[in-house]
Amino acid sequence: MGAGKNQVKEISMAKNFACMVSDRVTYDAVQIHGGFGYMREYLVERLYRDNRILSIGGGTQEIMKEIISKIILQ
Repeated sequence: MGAGKNQVKEISMAKNFACMVSDRVTYDAVQIHGGFGYMREYLVERLYRDNRILSIGGGTQEIMKEIISKIILQ
């Protein structure tokens, strides 16, 4: 499926969606835990921190949106 085709737009869209969902889920988890969500003793703190690093390292949502818009406007 799609062999030999340039799939940059679809990959960027999937990556952007996954980052948005991951950001929302981890943010909500920290909010649910309240102050405990920021304490290193709790898993939710590490998940939130790791999520932020992964979403920045993998390309920010703004960059993904820019890539998608450039391809669509071509």
